[in-house]
Amino acid sequence: KRKMVIVGVAQPNAVEQKFLDALANDESVIVFTETTSNVHHPNFFTRIDTLIGPIEKDENREELFETLQPDILVTFGGMIVSKKIKAFLRNYQPKQHWHIDPKKAYNTFFCLNKHFETSVDSFFSHFLPITHKVESTYGSFWQEVRSRRQVRHDEYMDRIPYSDLKAMQAIVPRMPEAHIVHLANSSTIRYAQLFKWKENLKIYCNRGTSGIDGSISTSVGAAMVSEEPVLMITGDLSFFYDSNALWNNYIPKNFRVIILNNEGGGIFRILPGDKNSETFDTYFETVHDLKAKPICDLYGFDYALANSSEEIEEGLKGFFDASEKPKVLEIFTPRKVNDEVLLEYFSFMKD
Repeated sequence: KRKMVIVGVAQPNAVEQKFLDALANDESVIVFTETTSNVHHPNFFTRIDTLIGPIEKDENREELFETLQPDILVTFGGMIVSKKIKAFLRNYQPKQHWHIDPKKAYNTFFCLNKHFETSVDSFFSHFLPITHKVESTYGSFWQEVRSRRQVRHDEYMDRIPYSDLKAMQAIVPRMPEAHIVHLANSSTIRYAQLFKWKENLKIYCNRGTSGIDGSISTSVGAAMVSEEPVLMITGDLSFFYDSNALWNNYIPKNFRVIILNNEGGGIFRILPGDKNSETFDTYFETVHDLKAKPICDLYGFDYALANSSEEIEEGLKGFFDASEKPKVLEIFTPRKVNDEVLLEYFSFMKD
């Protein structure tokens, strides 16, 4: 009566919509997707951490996690970004975990029972006709929780100060239609997971081993061969670390980069660790005062900057319009506010 489906990294249109619809409309199934899953349905849970994170903060978390614990877990697609869903399913394992992939199976939750070595479409075309629906409140219960979380999300976003999270709120709804979006690793992809993106965007992230290296190069390569315009959203360290990718004669004029510059590796202020140690700023956060403008001047990119939500909105007006050069919008956020804003987010979100 409790079935969970998780979709990892996937290409757009990798799965026939009729199979996704069948899963979404089954009251005994909940489907978790990520920004990089590139599959869509109104009943899908597109923001995993907004569901799991508040439960971690709840005094009744054990009871709630037991209610969420699936009898069977079905996964397909590549790597999963959310650390929260990984931690949950490793502690509250399903009785069965099936993975569908023609080549490989990730035992992400340490309970893999069966690897179906076939395509997702082939699996469901054979499997769904021999299943029968059961009465269950599993889907409806968590749909109600999801609705309450959305209300709390909107309330929180209205009250927080200018920060990385506030900047991302200004960016997401202003994305143009039918773009390819590349997200850099660490903070960028994690902030992106907290928002609902337009369904006609194709969203990618160079996950690899989750490092920041190669994010800009990947987006530049995509821009060079794609018929659709490409936008790269990145943190400052990921941008500077791989900025040699812009030393390139083949970058199209419609290539765009948005940099969230919080003057260091802000993700390390969010992860557990001693932020007051003598070595933290230098060797973990790697604090700096670098700006992207000299690099843009060097490689012939148009450059603009923003220091507030209002300036972000202004900076995005015309940012995606046709131009003679590729463009960079560098958004500066306060270094020591972001961790508090994000950590408080999950506490505020709980019922």
